[in-house]
Amino acid sequence: MTVVRPLRIAIQPRTPHGDPIDGADVHIYYGGTEHRASRTERGYELTLPRPGDYQLRIWRFGRPHGFDHRTLRATLFSVPTAGGAELRHLQSPAEEVGRIVDVREGEDDLDFVIDATIDYLWFTPVGTPPRLGCEVDLLVDGHAGWGAVAEAIRGAQRSVHITTWIYEPDAELERPDPLADPDDRAPFTVQRLLEERAAAGATVRLLPWDAPLIRLPYEARRAGRTPDDRFEVMEEGNPTLVAVLGAGDDPVLGALFNFQIGSQHQKTVIVDGEVGFCGGMNLKQNDWDRRAHDVFDARRCRFERPRSWRERVDGRRARADHPPRHDFVARVRGPAVADLQANFGQRWNRLIAQEAKWSEHASAVPWPDVPDARPGGVPCQVIRTMPGDPPERGILDVHLRALRAARRLIYIEDQYFRSTHVSDAIADAVRTWPELTVIVVTLESQANDWLAGGWSREAYERIARRRPGWELYTLLVARPDERGELVDQEVDNHAKLMIVDDLFLTVGSCNINDRGFEYEGEINIAVTDPALVSATRLDIWREHLADDPALCGDLGDDIAVWMRHAEANRAWRDGLAEAPASAVQPFVPRPGQLRLVGHDVT
Repeated sequence: MTVVRPLRIAIQPRTPHGDPIDGADVHIYYGGTEHRASRTERGYELTLPRPGDYQLRIWRFGRPHGFDHRTLRATLFSVPTAGGAELRHLQSPAEEVGRIVDVREGEDDLDFVIDATIDYLWFTPVGTPPRLGCEVDLLVDGHAGWGAVAEAIRGAQRSVHITTWIYEPDAELERPDPLADPDDRAPFTVQRLLEERAAAGATVRLLPWDAPLIRLPYEARRAGRTPDDRFEVMEEGNPTLVAVLGAGDDPVLGALFNFQIGSQHQKTVIVDGEVGFCGGMNLKQNDWDRRAHDVFDARRCRFERPRSWRERVDGRRARADHPPRHDFVARVRGPAVADLQANFGQRWNRLIAQEAKWSEHASAVPWPDVPDARPGGVPCQVIRTMPGDPPERGILDVHLRALRAARRLIYIEDQYFRSTHVSDAIADAVRTWPELTVIVVTLESQANDWLAGGWSREAYERIARRRPGWELYTLLVARPDERGELVDQEVDNHAKLMIVDDLFLTVGSCNINDRGFEYEGEINIAVTDPALVSATRLDIWREHLADDPALCGDLGDDIAVWMRHAEANRAWRDGLAEAPASAVQPFVPRPGQLRLVGHDVT
């Protein structure tokens, strides 16, 4: 008679990036009995008391110990053999949640060791891993965002690394005096600030997009071709070609009518490898504003405007040159800064290897050390869209994961709302979860653009078919002029932000369009933390809803406040009220517009 002894097993779950998972509940179910594993140095250990089928579940991950993961379920078969026992497994039917990688014989008193990979809930296996212990602050609008960047650059001791889409040397990072003449404002320009740090001994490396038909400004070209000035400059292109206006379906026209759809669109600043900034703001004159978004703010005048012109704007006799502008940048400290730095170094060093223009005056960026985790920090992942073979599409993956996980609120702010990927995912979410609120704030002028607005209408319709009556929102500010007459203007909403359920946030350079998800060079961060995300969402809504005292941080109550403002502002737009209650204005994109790209981007 063969006596089959109990089997001692250890389960070793890991993230898709291979890091051990702590804080999980690991259970075995057999014959109505539940067996919970104990955490040891060898993994999660438990005993299978007899031969049979056991249901394995790894779930309910403790947030203080790591990231949110999906639940893995599998069946284990303990089978008696002549030599003792054998352990087999049947994979969970939902392969994407994770998998048992291997079942191998153990050592010492362990009979078997199970290696398992468990998928993230919010984060992506694509690219660099998520990092624990990061300090993240979302800075709203240019006054706060560029002000923090300028402060960090002034303190640079070793290096300043910048990626940007467009570079304008006379972009003012700080604007303390709205009426000052150009000579008095020049010290606050990005070019002056970078030159000063280079002269002080820090190495400045500037990496803008090599835009077709657009020449880099003289000041940047001069720095790039000057040896030994510690101000290094190179440009990087992105020659991705897509047929436009439906020509892709025709073999002849498709070859003739191609359009370079991709750019290097990343916007990051990393100082001394210790603090990083990731967002959507460009180093351009127009990309600055205060939270009030005043139509008549003289700080938004062109750099060359003299005091006399600025006094007219300040006196509300003329509008500022640039419209009110809304945007974000995230300030990051802790381990994720290394991934921002690695992204810069990867691009920069590749250009040196390719002997790009001015590379003879450029020095290589060393691989970064990972900073220590910061006490009280939050989980954060640097995610990218990068062209290549194969391409990196981590930003798209994170967006789709977050939309699948949404239960209460999807909140998007973006310059565009044109993605088939995102609109289809939202349509699926509202069909599955009827109580889910979806608020999308975008530019009405872009949604109704005659050349490409057809995709905004298409994205809108894909959701509206599932939720009739659904609307988009734009931001509109109104201020009295010198005669007391109300002057309204659409806010140039350049944001690239998504918040889900006050639990998850992603922000960066990637717009809600398939070009950004598929072809552009883009970079975002993704963060999960209820306290941080809830406070951030509340802060943003206070700006948009005129600091309504009814906003309290409770998600349901705050959504009700938003909807009340939307109705009040609709009444003003329809001529039924004297003034808007706040900035949020509901609208529906016009039908019948063109689609610049004549087919779905895949």
